[in-house]
Amino acid sequence: MAKQRIHTTIDDEAYRILKKYEDIWGGKNVVLETALKRLDQGYRAKLDIRSYEKIGRKSTGIPTLDEMIEGGIPKNFLVVVTGPPGTGKTTLGMQFLVEGIRNGERGIFFSYEEDAEQLANHCLRFGWNLREFVEEGHLQLFGLTMLTVNDVIEVVEEYRPSRIVIDSINLLTDFGPSPAVRGNSMLRNLVRLLKRKRITTIITTEKSHGLEKKEFDQYDFMGDGLIFLDRVSVNDLDVFLIKVQKMRGTKINGQTKVFEMTDKGIVISLDFSPGIFDIR
Repeated sequence: MAKQRIHTTIDDEAYRILKKYEDIWGGKNVVLETALKRLDQGYRAKLDIRSYEKIGRKSTGIPTLDEMIEGGIPKNFLVVVTGPPGTGKTTLGMQFLVEGIRNGERGIFFSYEEDAEQLANHCLRFGWNLREFVEEGHLQLFGLTMLTVNDVIEVVEEYRPSRIVIDSINLLTDFGPSPAVRGNSMLRNLVRLLKRKRITTIITTEKSHGLEKKEFDQYDFMGDGLIFLDRVSVNDLDVFLIKVQKMRGTKINGQTKVFEMTDKGIVISLDFSPGIFDIR
C-alpha cells in the first residue's frame, strides 16, 4: 500500500528528498529533525557563537576613558591605539596591562620600539615595577623584539595571557611576507587566535598626522575599537588629546578630551574645545 503524502507546502523536489531519506532513516520526523538540527548547527558555526551573554568589559586603568566607553574595553576586543610619535601610545598600552595585573590577570607586552630595560625604567616614573611583575609571573616583556607573527602566536599559546599589547604593529608586519595588512594571512591567524583565546588586545600604530586630518589606514579598520592620541601646541605648551573614534557595541559621543602625563600614568583632565585653546 502506497504511503500518503503528509500535509506540507514543500515542493515536489524537496518532498522527493524527504521520502528518500525516510526510506533510509525510517521516518519523516527523524529526517526533518536531523535536517533542522544540522541547519542550526551550521548557522551557529558560521557565526562562531559560543555563548550569549552581556558584554563584559576590562578597565583601561584610566577611569575617565572607561567612562567614555561604558566601563572599559569590551572583553575579547582588539583595539587600535594610534597617533603621531610621542603622544603616549606606549604608556596607555602599559597602563592597560598594569591594571590587568592589579586585577589578577596576566599580560604580555611585545615592544618593537624599545628595549626591555629602557621600557622598565620609563615605567618606574609611574610607579610600575615591571621587573617585579615579570619575576612574579604576571608579565612577559619582549623588548626590541624581532619576533615574527608566528613567534607571537607561539608565545601567546604557551603563556595564555588575558591581555596583550603589541607596540607597534607596523614593525611586526614588516617581518611578514607582505606589507598588506587586511590580506596578510599570518596576521589574520594571529587575530583569530586572540579571538579564540578570548584575549583583550591593544595594538599601537603610527600616524603621520593628527586629529585635524580625517584619514584612515588599513590598521584602523582591523580593530574592534580605535583610540586616537594627539599632541598640539597651545601657547607654546604641549597639550595631549584623546578621542575614541570607534568602539563596537559601545555608545560613544566622539568628544575630544585633554589628558596629562602624571606620576600615576595617563589622567584625562577635561573636555577639549577649540574655544578654550588658541591652537596653532
